[in-house]
Amino acid sequence: DWHPGGAFESLTQRFCPGCGMVEPIAVPVVIHRNDLVKIAPLWLTITENIRADQKNWLPAWRETSFALAWTAEMYGYIYAAAQLGIRHTINNRAQDIAGVAGNKELTANLVHYSLKIPLKGGGVWHKASDSAGQIIPDPALAEDDKIAVKLLSVLRDAHDHLPPLNHTWTSTGYYAAEPYR
Repeated sequence: DWHPGGAFESLTQRFCPGCGMVEPIAVPVVIHRNDLVKIAPLWLTITENIRADQKNWLPAWRETSFALAWTAEMYGYIYAAAQLGIRHTINNRAQDIAGVAGNKELTANLVHYSLKIPLKGGGVWHKASDSAGQIIPDPALAEDDKIAVKLLSVLRDAHDHLPPLNHTWTSTGYYAAEPYR
């Protein structure tokens, strides 16, 4: 979501100064193991630097639409790749994103969900909700959004067929997951 003066530009200036081309990639990433060996240490370092600098984060980086607290590793990856000159072939049709306005047809085999899913009757489902893993809405409530219908169908099916986790999450924020062992 790059635009001049936006959150991505300011984050890039802070954590990837001097980077030329920073590719706007997201999951899924298919990467050769030799490139992964090169990128992993720097990826970790940049991600740790981003997370350690929270007291200096701009308000725009904390906004739900940017959500740096749970996307820091994605930015760490693209900044590490940029610094190392590792380029990617970007295929915008490798995934469908649930919850994107105007993107309602299922055309890819992967569904990426990070946005709120609007439901009939004015409700909303979002993975960040405290009850999202226990209360998965009826897929029919996603109206004419075939991507959201597929996502909710798969999540409900998994929920119905997997044993309970028997774990209580103690994180204080939606996007700051604790380690699970």
